[in-house]
Amino acid sequence: MQQHIPTRTLGAWKTAIRVRTLPIPTIQVIAGSALAYITLGHLNPLMFLYTLLVAVLITIGTNLINDVYDFDKGGDHITHTGRVKVLRAGLLKRTEVFAGGVTTLMAAVILSIPLSIHASPWITPVVALSALCGFLYTGGPFPIAYLGLSEIFVFAFYGGVCVLSTYYIQVGQLADDAWLLAAQMGLLAILPNAINNFRDMVEDAAVNKKTLAVRFGKTFARWEIGICTFLPFVLNFYWVSFDQVGAALFPFILLPLAFLFVKTLWFTEPGAVFNRFFALGIFIHFLFAFLLFVGWVLK
Repeated sequence: MQQHIPTRTLGAWKTAIRVRTLPIPTIQVIAGSALAYITLGHLNPLMFLYTLLVAVLITIGTNLINDVYDFDKGGDHITHTGRVKVLRAGLLKRTEVFAGGVTTLMAAVILSIPLSIHASPWITPVVALSALCGFLYTGGPFPIAYLGLSEIFVFAFYGGVCVLSTYYIQVGQLADDAWLLAAQMGLLAILPNAINNFRDMVEDAAVNKKTLAVRFGKTFARWEIGICTFLPFVLNFYWVSFDQVGAALFPFILLPLAFLFVKTLWFTEPGAVFNRFFALGIFIHFLFAFLLFVGWVLK
């Protein structure tokens, strides 16, 4: 199937920032905020907005910098089974995308200052470190993604930083149930990354991008996706210890879809069809968080 090549305007930037990835930080912040709301009975809407903007901007900045360094390393062929690569296609200039990435990461750090004033002075340093890791995801002498450490970054940022910081900013302290939520959301956030790495393993191997899929092969990649899909369901039983029986049970409504998702992916060879799995992984992530919230409300 021939890919649609966007024009060198807004469409090119939309492709470069990878709009389809932006639901991931959004889900994390909403999940952390939902638990904070259940804990407090209210939310600070302005702090929620700042938190969401910071998380989304770090994701956008990371995506843009990723495009630049993938282009430099030759890992962004226009015939790639995933999305169109704007630099290789000549839709944007390297300097434009690099400047956009750095500016976006810096904007995230600046927008974290009100969060530090409201909640704690450590918020901005944590955001700055997250932005630096976003840059080093594919940049620097030891790029995170090229060393096979992308899953650790995704789990730490989307699970740890997004969920826990969101909860802390609203509540003013961390609780055990917030850590449980962070672990579940972090595992689910790995899904799209692991699916992409599985899809791209041939291209990645050609440019020495040693993702876990490249290092350990297809069977490992399938197991990784399966574990990240089902382990949140196993962890869900711990909600009973927080007197949240509804939260422990409601996400299991999603289990048949999760099983079908993993089963179908297990018997499908990597290719462009994995773009559908990517979207389904995000959908499962969203539904899991939504059903947790329903369970919290109904108990």
